[in-house]
Amino acid sequence: MLFRKLLTLPAVLAVLGSTFPAFAIPSEVFISELPEIQQSLPPGYAMRLPEQIRLGDGSNRDLLSKLTVKVFSSNSPRSMIVGLFSCETTDTSCLVGSFSVDSPNSVTAIKEFYKHRHTGKPVSLGKNIQGYLLEGNQQNPPQPFSSLMWQQDALVHTVSFPVKERQNILWMGYSMVHQPPVRRTYAKLKRPSPVYSAEK
Repeated sequence: MLFRKLLTLPAVLAVLGSTFPAFAIPSEVFISELPEIQQSLPPGYAMRLPEQIRLGDGSNRDLLSKLTVKVFSSNSPRSMIVGLFSCETTDTSCLVGSFSVDSPNSVTAIKEFYKHRHTGKPVSLGKNIQGYLLEGNQQNPPQPFSSLMWQQDALVHTVSFPVKERQNILWMGYSMVHQPPVRRTYAKLKRPSPVYSAEK
């Protein structure tokens, strides 16, 4: 779902016209954009992000330090996407992965969750939280990205990365479920300096 959403980002961008709580710190990749994420969240929404971004076997720490975070928010229907890109633009060829939160009443979210639930693989993400992994290479036609969806906080959450990142998608989804959510703030936007330290 997110890959298809990101294909329409130019149109979304055309119509889209701080501080952060110490108890909800996701991966350092997001730190500099956390104020924007908080202020872009629709009222009442909570964004869940993993404590680490995992790609491949985790040995390429230099790649993580160069990722660009882009935030896309929509009011109709209310949703938000946090995309990771390997370049400064939002070209889909640079898309590394994405995270999203949607209303469970969104027509698109309902359709995609139904698809994940009926054709994806069930994955237990926590107590009373059931996720569904839809693998891109098993779709017809095959898709380059796989996605994991679940419901939590009365919202629909999705994490989407390339097919080869299957195990990392599952790990990040589990981490998102158990991380404290990032919530909307109305504080004046103030970006902290980027901080990046290699995780061992």
